[in-house]
Amino acid sequence: MPKVTVILTSYNKPKTIGDSIKSVISQTFKDWELFIMDDASNRDTLKVIESYLNDQRIHYYNSQINDNERYKTTRYAALINQAISLSTGEYISYLTDDTTYLPNRLEVMVQFLDSNPNVDIVYSKQKVKMVDNQLNTVSESIRHTKGVLKQPQNIVDHCSVMHRRSIAKKVYDKYGGYWDEHPVNWHNGDAAFWKRLVHFKSFYPIEEVLDISLKGPNSFQKMNAYLPEKIPNGTLVKGLLNKVYLIEGQIRREITEEMLKILKYHKQSIVTIPDPILYKHTEGVKIDESVFMDPEKFPNQKLVQIGEDDSIYYLQNKQRRVIMNKKALKRYYFSEKEIIQVPQSFFNNLPEGPPIYPNLVETAILPDRLVCKIGNKYYLSNDNTFHAIHLKVMKKLKLPTNKVIQINKREFTKFTIGKPFEWIYKS
Repeated sequence: MPKVTVILTSYNKPKTIGDSIKSVISQTFKDWELFIMDDASNRDTLKVIESYLNDQRIHYYNSQINDNERYKTTRYAALINQAISLSTGEYISYLTDDTTYLPNRLEVMVQFLDSNPNVDIVYSKQKVKMVDNQLNTVSESIRHTKGVLKQPQNIVDHCSVMHRRSIAKKVYDKYGGYWDEHPVNWHNGDAAFWKRLVHFKSFYPIEEVLDISLKGPNSFQKMNAYLPEKIPNGTLVKGLLNKVYLIEGQIRREITEEMLKILKYHKQSIVTIPDPILYKHTEGVKIDESVFMDPEKFPNQKLVQIGEDDSIYYLQNKQRRVIMNKKALKRYYFSEKEIIQVPQSFFNNLPEGPPIYPNLVETAILPDRLVCKIGNKYYLSNDNTFHAIHLKVMKKLKLPTNKVIQINKREFTKFTIGKPFEWIYKS
């Protein structure tokens, strides 16, 4: 039986996982087993992993999970739980596919636990490197230890921790499991586990940097931060792959690069979101050239015009809403540069909706995706309802903070106030 079990969780990081694996192989302490728990990564990632599987201390498991199932559990917690059950080491240590151990990491922690039989959990300092998409270091800092901790949540990263298997068994006996797999813990699953561990023992510090963690634009925490529980209609999103989708009615519709140009979308408005959240949205009809033949397929929230007709229409809920005048066009920041020419046949098949006036009091239905402000509070219009929205959430969704519509109380009180677009973060 090996002294230490190292659990490495992996998902679609072919550029960095090799270094993570090598950092375990290069440890000065050799009595370990490594469980690589991969969550159905792409082929490039699997090729890297497979190149290390000739080492008998390395065990590889692939979840084979379907993408549309990802959102149902905190995936890395589920993988860790499986690995704990399969492994045998006296001590358990954690690693991710964008983190590396320093060569003496296991040796130092094992010596501490061996020398302190009353200590069950240790943690170290951590070097954090902020990197760009090419893995160039933008900045770096040290996550310092904070002494003996009884509340380590959101202070200690799990890649800096080692604990005895015996305390994991106590957690299992009390809570019916090790790590909490509930999807509410996606952003900080280790914090949820720490709450369980400290029911029994505190975290003891080791005053050395023993691991290096890379934090890039595509880290889960970065992509998830300030993303609202419900993504507003009209938001362009992408996951770790290059496919871009439009969110409509909580359905994701793939849109090609060519159609992004034809429909006058802006690439800088694409929001990168975690794959579990992306795949939570059912895939709908693809947005391609056929949308010009079938108004039912055409995306909402677009400005259209027919031939020589000077009238400009806003598409909403599969209806054409005439914009009454230039004043309305200007007030709602509708840009004439974004008008799309559509054929007469397309226009004829669109039912007519209520017109859009410059004064919201006269307008029967709110245009969607208006960023409005009354007093010092921001609101986003969606489904004829005002939804409060924080400035940080607006920036996350790439909403225009420089095109905010000032509305008066009379306009505001005409419409329903709905649930805020807010980031649900469980600390």
